[in-house]
Amino acid sequence: MQNTRPLRYLLFSLLFALVLVGILLHSYVALAICMVCGMILAIWGDFIETRPTRAFQQHNELHNRHGHHRDIEA
Repeated sequence: MQNTRPLRYLLFSLLFALVLVGILLHSYVALAICMVCGMILAIWGDFIETRPTRAFQQHNELHNRHGHHRDIEA
């Protein structure tokens, strides 16, 4: 995840800039467009951030399907 840090910071900066532009324009249409672009950036950023652990998701689903953890029951 460390190698994607600059890209994630760039996406967060773009999201902040979109929110700032949407507020400064005082237009609902521009704000809606900025919101949609922000959601796309957020989905893309989440996809990039979870890419290293995606290979292990099947193990998490298998583990979580068996019910409660033993730590909780103790």
